[in-house]
Amino acid sequence: MSDPASDSHSLRLHAALDGELDAANALAFDRDLAADSELAAEYRRLEAVRAAVRRHAPREAAPKALIDSVLALADAGGPAEPANVVELAPKARPSHWRQALPLAASFAVLGFAAGVALMSLRVPDPSHAVAENLVSDFARAAVVGQPFDVASSDRHTVKPWLAGRTTVSAGIVDLAPQGFPLAGGRVAVVDRVPSPTLVYRHNEHLVAVTELPLDARGTRGADGITTIDGYHVARWTDANLAYVAVSDMDEKTLAEFVAVFRAARAAQSEGGRG
Repeated sequence: MSDPASDSHSLRLHAALDGELDAANALAFDRDLAADSELAAEYRRLEAVRAAVRRHAPREAAPKALIDSVLALADAGGPAEPANVVELAPKARPSHWRQALPLAASFAVLGFAAGVALMSLRVPDPSHAVAENLVSDFARAAVVGQPFDVASSDRHTVKPWLAGRTTVSAGIVDLAPQGFPLAGGRVAVVDRVPSPTLVYRHNEHLVAVTELPLDARGTRGADGITTIDGYHVARWTDANLAYVAVSDMDEKTLAEFVAVFRAARAAQSEGGRG
């Protein structure tokens, strides 16, 4: 027997994901997300699952049976009329009707097939899909006022917290001397894989760096900074991990952050410290 409270919880989550909550309930839901870390984590997980389904759902070609049915209908001159209907007077049809209908139906089938083919070609670039997912995660965290699951400037607090919840060992560097102090960390689900996200602060702005395995889907060949929905996204790799940084700071400052982060990680790796 299902639990009514659990069913209500699930329905509310899915309604929020589908944008079906009214203004009052949406505000209440955002407040609950900010107050309940488990609810926020479940919401992000469902967002990631939905994004993965959209990326991986197959695009099917028009079935042969459908094409055959349309052509058969065209060859028959149109749908058969009910047997119990008596036509009082023959319907006037142009003499070229039977010749034109199959041609028109063929064009319709070709148009349908072309549309399906175009849809199959519009498969999102994997690296862009990963970035879009993390931008949504960053925006949601900003809206609910919960940019991290664990708030701390101490890497020795953030690292073990993330270690118990992710499959990647987070490489955390101290960038406070360069003007980018650590603010905390959270878990991001990327392609169904829980990954560590480090949150750094610069004045009133934040930058969230998600660390991914080098073989993660969509992490290759995407180095550089792009803009998605008003947020700047930097992507790069080193010998051990792939990184995606999302921020509301300007592009120049984000580039400076990436440079000091990469330099600190390189020095950390040479020193043998994670």
